[in-house]
Amino acid sequence: MAIFFKRIHDLRVDNDLKQKDIAKFLKVNVNTYPHWESGMYEMPIEIVDKLSEFYNCSVDYLTGLSNERGCFKKVYNDQDIFMRLKRLRKDNHLSQSEIGHRLGLGQMNYSRYETGKVLIPFSKLYLIAKTFNISLDYLLGKNDDSKIKILTH
Repeated sequence: MAIFFKRIHDLRVDNDLKQKDIAKFLKVNVNTYPHWESGMYEMPIEIVDKLSEFYNCSVDYLTGLSNERGCFKKVYNDQDIFMRLKRLRKDNHLSQSEIGHRLGLGQMNYSRYETGKVLIPFSKLYLIAKTFNISLDYLLGKNDDSKIKILTH
């Protein structure tokens, strides 16, 4: 399940950049990036991380979870993801089966993500952030605050 994040498109356009410019920065084929931006293909975690760095914003902002731009220079870490998924489950007093069912993943898949046998796809990480109202930057280990920053006026 790929997801279209409008803000990724908007940031590129606001910066007067073409898709080929972003593809060049990311060092990917010029035909690959448009599929990610449109949501046709799933964007890998490392690409989302590089885009947040490029646009100098948080992953929460990049994906529209937050309206506060924020920026965390720390690069994501696979180990942080595994650890924080486990912590999230335990903090919510859920078994792997319960959280897997809640997310439509099944216990076996969730267990693989939590134990680090498989790196969780970004769309699943986004689903977890939305379901539990928790920061993607936190789940990625870029920030130690699990709360999504909401811009207040």
